[in-house]
Amino acid sequence: MAEEVLLEKSSTSEPTNTQGKECVLGRFITEQEGWKIVEAARGWEGTPYSAVGAASVKGIKGDCSGTTNKSYIEAGFPYPYQQTSTFAAYAQKSNQFRKIDPDKTPMQAGDILLWPGHMAIYAPFPEGDPRRDTGVVKRGKKMMNNMYTAFNDRRYAPYAPYNIETFRGDKYVVYRYLVIKGGEGCPK
Repeated sequence: MAEEVLLEKSSTSEPTNTQGKECVLGRFITEQEGWKIVEAARGWEGTPYSAVGAASVKGIKGDCSGTTNKSYIEAGFPYPYQQTSTFAAYAQKSNQFRKIDPDKTPMQAGDILLWPGHMAIYAPFPEGDPRRDTGVVKRGKKMMNNMYTAFNDRRYAPYAPYNIETFRGDKYVVYRYLVIKGGEGCPK
């Protein structure tokens, strides 16, 4: 069962917004629903990189924010297109996404990984899935692909699975989609 999110416990909304009510804002997507997002992302494999944002077109051209947005829409979890630079503010204002602390809540398929200037879709490919194997060994450990991403134009690589740890050295923030429920007298 998906975890319900109460507005009073929101990390992005002030408790005064509840006006004394305990409002159920919505529920997080389930792991199964997250896999729908991963499958939508799979359809972008091989798409050449181009910094086109909302104008990303499957198989023709796309960037990290455009492919992420279109994968979510295709899987049935829409949100208005956001550049990487505006995504965190959008998540906070809209209540459509919540930050997830991976040390407290395990990441799940379909979560958004956000770095400064980049975003990707978490995809923990299961054992035996050919998309999982990177062929890369780092410090004696075999690295496995666990995200879908569009690369930048310096890489000349198409949209594909990749490994989070070998992608960038800086920390990312994890966001999970929230299916908005609302309620009578509750803010949306």
